[in-house]
Amino acid sequence: MVYNPFSFIESADVGAIALEGLEAAEAPKLDLSTLPDVVVSSTTLIDFSATPNVVLRASVSLALLYASRVATRAMKPEDDEDDWLARYNQALSEIGFRVSGYAVAHSTFKKKNVAVHKAIIPFLTIAFGGAAVGPIILQALKNLQEMDADAPWITLFDRESRRFNVNEMHFAAVSSNDTETTIRYAVARLNVESSEVRILFFKISDVSAEFESATTTMTCDNGLLAALEPKLKAKLISQIDDRISGAEV
Repeated sequence: MVYNPFSFIESADVGAIALEGLEAAEAPKLDLSTLPDVVVSSTTLIDFSATPNVVLRASVSLALLYASRVATRAMKPEDDEDDWLARYNQALSEIGFRVSGYAVAHSTFKKKNVAVHKAIIPFLTIAFGGAAVGPIILQALKNLQEMDADAPWITLFDRESRRFNVNEMHFAAVSSNDTETTIRYAVARLNVESSEVRILFFKISDVSAEFESATTTMTCDNGLLAALEPKLKAKLISQIDDRISGAEV
């Protein structure tokens, strides 16, 4: 099947974004032409350290936000987190991304009483293909205990990562060459029973030591990404400033 990504963008239902719970000062306006090395785009913490091109950074950020909104709007009452992720990947495919290598694994943490952010570092290192990919995310997780728990990007990321009563964390390490951009995408889904929001600060105990992980690779032609950027911006511009927040790492 041949997709027309521009038609999909124009016709997609991305809904309206609710901003309750965040003060205006916590989500500063950002210039998409000067995105930092790490940003939060809807449900995903993105490492752009290997993608210096500002147009590609903006386009990828907008594309992931677009896919998230399309997936959320498409959900029915009977759908679950797997349906959401499938629709998310489909939305990216519809606008020109090649999604491949999807794998799901069930894991158990061997160490107890370890903070979640420390426990998932080995998983992310493998998912990204080595410590050289996504280095800022990995370093941020290592240093998380020294960071401000009320920092805007942590507040936004943790709140957005909670859907269907499942605690999920989405990470993306983006790299590019002269012709294409590749996203190594990883999802960590934890079985944690708690009313708390900040899942990154949980500790793994005997009753919450298992998690499910999903990894995949997304690739898109740089020329297409550059062409998509203004279309995505036009679709999401009224929402994007409140949804992408620079991460101070």
